[in-house]
Amino acid sequence: MFSRIYVALLIVFVASCKNEIADIRAITDASNLPVQTSYNAQYLLSERGKVTNRLFAAKLEQFQGDDEYVLATGGVTVLFYDSLEQQEAKLTAKEGAHYGKDKKLIARDSVVLLSRKGEMLETEELIFLEDSALIYTDKFVKIVTANGSTLYGNGLVSNDSFTKWQIKKPHDGQLYINEDNE
Repeated sequence: MFSRIYVALLIVFVASCKNEIADIRAITDASNLPVQTSYNAQYLLSERGKVTNRLFAAKLEQFQGDDEYVLATGGVTVLFYDSLEQQEAKLTAKEGAHYGKDKKLIARDSVVLLSRKGEMLETEELIFLEDSALIYTDKFVKIVTANGSTLYGNGLVSNDSFTKWQIKKPHDGQLYINEDNE
């Protein structure tokens, strides 16, 4: 009788530990851990020997594997430069991720993008595609123009200097397009 109770308890114990062991393995799996961590870090992105972007972050973690990426937390700033290496725009956010294979940067949480001429975009997520120099989001956007007007909407498409942009779904029903060829 005692051995049956012991076996039953052992089976219950082993069955209940199965998920916990799997969870522990998932957490401690080396492929889920960063291969490098940097604090107060800076990355330069260049094309043909000219700096195109400069990224600053409080903490950078580099992950390897099938989907290699760099995670920036604790505050991130990205500066965008033109072909003469003059700053065109500045992006700030609480966190971001850079996917080198896809050449994509995703900024999240309290994202602010400032253009050289003083226009400001605020949103919760912004995606930058390096190959096409395109910035976009499907999230809520607030834009303060250089003359002080404020525009609201959902979604935005822009060039990386934030000089040519379009709100996808403006809140007041009017379509706003800025095509300044400065």
